[in-house]
Amino acid sequence: PAIPLDLVSRTRLLERLDSGRVKPLTLIAAPAGYGKSVLISDWLEHCDWPSAWLSLDKDDSDLRHFLFYFTAAVQSVFPHACEGILDLAKASQLPTVPVLVSSISNELDALDQPFILVIDDYQLIEVQSPVNELLQLLLEHPPIPLHLVIIARRDPALSLTALRARGQLNEVRMHDLRFDTEEVRAMLESTRQFITSNDVLEIMNRQLEGWVVGLRLVSLALRHVEDPDTFVIELRGGLPQIQEYLLREVLAAQGPEVRERML
Repeated sequence: PAIPLDLVSRTRLLERLDSGRVKPLTLIAAPAGYGKSVLISDWLEHCDWPSAWLSLDKDDSDLRHFLFYFTAAVQSVFPHACEGILDLAKASQLPTVPVLVSSISNELDALDQPFILVIDDYQLIEVQSPVNELLQLLLEHPPIPLHLVIIARRDPALSLTALRARGQLNEVRMHDLRFDTEEVRAMLESTRQFITSNDVLEIMNRQLEGWVVGLRLVSLALRHVEDPDTFVIELRGGLPQIQEYLLREVLAAQGPEVRERML
């Protein structure tokens, strides 16, 4: 995904991602609008390992679909890798999941350098999908070159407890992704909607709970108010009410064509 021009680079999280590369899996789990994909895009932009990105859709719960796209993602970095997996995926009848995992492990282990594979929108994989079994078995004996990053709005149907117990899991959660006051200040400065009062910044962050999309909506709304400080101070009612209010107010300020396009 493209990195926004007004990106607030989050050094503390980038350092955690760098140090977590020694583990086979990084999980980025948080609700919508907390900047999960943007964070990983920013990290990969500065990372010295090659990377591939796989964005899932609802059809990828089908194991054959998943294998085709998984292979294509790996081959975007290593063009001749995983050809055996591709042959198995094209077979009229798929082998068992353990056989597929053995083939994937062997082919990825043969790669001559480490790489990062990002799987985004993993919440679209159904709980009963064999894709979960495939990744679970792969992570039990992870190929050395592979660092897997899963981005999801909720925990995937994997045995996270076992991965934690083995020290194989690096996690970034909603409370980690929340913007702190200085990050809020940096974001508003980048959008030229800077609020001078530290008290007002703290009120904004407390009401929005560091929710980055909410902060962006506030920055849009501030363009249309004469007294930004008063507008922020009057944000009340908790996050659900603020979400509704900001969406309504920001959408109302757009023309019909923009609203139709957004919908």
